[in-house]
Amino acid sequence: MTSSVVPDRILVNGRITTLADSGDVPGEVSALAIEGGVITSVGGDGEIRSLAGESTEVVDLGGRRVVPGLIDSHVHFVRAGLTWDDEIRWEDVYELSTALELVAEAARRQPAGSWIRVIGGFDDRQFRDGGRGPTRQELDRVAPDHPVYVQMQYTYVQLNTLAMEAMGITEELVSTLTHLGRFERDENGELTGRGLGVQLMPWFYRRLPAPAFENQVASTASLSREFARVGLTGCIDGGGFNTGPDVYHPIYETWRRGELSTRVRLYKHGAAPGTEEDDLAGYARFLEPHFGDDMMRVSGIGEVIVFRSHDHMDTPGDTSPEAMEMHERLLTPFAAKGWTVQIHAHHTLYIDRLLDVWERIDSKHPISGLRWTIVHGVGITEEHIPRLQALGAGVMVQSLMRFHGEESIKAWGAALIARSPEMRKLIEAGVPIALGSDGMRGASYNPFTSLEWFLTGLTVAGTPTLAEENLLTREEALRGYTVGSAWCTFEDGVRGRLVPGYRADLAVLSKDYLTVPTEEIHTITSELTLLDGRVVWASGAVC
Repeated sequence: MTSSVVPDRILVNGRITTLADSGDVPGEVSALAIEGGVITSVGGDGEIRSLAGESTEVVDLGGRRVVPGLIDSHVHFVRAGLTWDDEIRWEDVYELSTALELVAEAARRQPAGSWIRVIGGFDDRQFRDGGRGPTRQELDRVAPDHPVYVQMQYTYVQLNTLAMEAMGITEELVSTLTHLGRFERDENGELTGRGLGVQLMPWFYRRLPAPAFENQVASTASLSREFARVGLTGCIDGGGFNTGPDVYHPIYETWRRGELSTRVRLYKHGAAPGTEEDDLAGYARFLEPHFGDDMMRVSGIGEVIVFRSHDHMDTPGDTSPEAMEMHERLLTPFAAKGWTVQIHAHHTLYIDRLLDVWERIDSKHPISGLRWTIVHGVGITEEHIPRLQALGAGVMVQSLMRFHGEESIKAWGAALIARSPEMRKLIEAGVPIALGSDGMRGASYNPFTSLEWFLTGLTVAGTPTLAEENLLTREEALRGYTVGSAWCTFEDGVRGRLVPGYRADLAVLSKDYLTVPTEEIHTITSELTLLDGRVVWASGAVC
């Protein structure tokens, strides 16, 4: 399918996955043309080359696979951007010795006394040389002159000796924190520097020094470039705990300065438990849905609506009539104004109650065209599917079992986890599925580790989770990470495919996602990432 417009740039000699739904455009082509940030033509090398003018830039793909730019449907981008430049990342590190060397490198690079942080995104079981995290003594050895903070998801924090001293971790202090969590002791009863329990995490966060505002802006820009490096051209931010109003200032400034390399879609929620009524009422009164531009936009409300109902895979949170009436009261004004809503929901009971609320709201203000979504949806059952269909609702699914599979199997049983969620039945019913990671602390942000999990269902330790029928094909997973995510923000008509009229957001991959051995998918990165046809990441391998 070609156009007579002289393009700014053409890409030739590739294997370009278009994800076209129309028979007018092939599913794979070797070349495409871009003009004004939009794809104008796709086809064979000869026909696309014939469109080039004197000023057209020609990019030879060298046979590489090209896919639509990936879009993470649920990730905590805003929160992570605040400290990205001050952190070491272990997502793609598979030896503890290598992880410790990264800490040593940071210690050599940074002034003595400055903090070294590793905040989530990894799992102890990914380290092949022991399957465990670092000890205080190991961190002391590689960084004797720096306080070191290591957080393994929301399970534990490990401090070295200087960090314990900086945070004032003493026997007296520990005795006052038993209501928040547990501090580990060695065989002699001495504190090891490890604190366990999700409720301890906010306590730790408040004692870490916050970067200056300008550093937070630069850090947010750095994170967006890292997303581009792994092929992500867009993300939907989930807000989440510790994401109050002040957290948004750095991303607004990064956006104003034109330094974002990733399209960010924001969902707003209450700042803290007890503020939901006032905060959400203010959003409903003063904000309009979809305010912003193509780089950053407020797309809706969520993921947290009522903090006390924020559930986990093994506990439903508060599903009392009073709590669900509060959901209905808070959400009804947004339905009336045409807002999109996404809500964190793991547990089957909470999903039942949530759909009850949505159906009552729908009877007064139809939501079937508003693209409301359940985030996570682990507890979705076959009985929920007709209800989701009737509401026009979708599901944002993440690769959470890659890290949490073993614990979930212990809590729920392998039979239940094998259909958590019912992926095949959801797809067959036509319920929109958007894929993502739930990075940065509880999971890896790398989309290719998520894509590999959706194909295999294996945890980092190799334990099977999803049943065979609930595993996705490579194309299904790719659709979920592109046009599926774009559906959530009403952009599936302009993003997520490489066809004429769509935005030229794409990634040229280091390995062929469609043919590489499955166990190598997590090693894929982008050699060249385009956003609106402009380069936002280049490894130098493609010219």
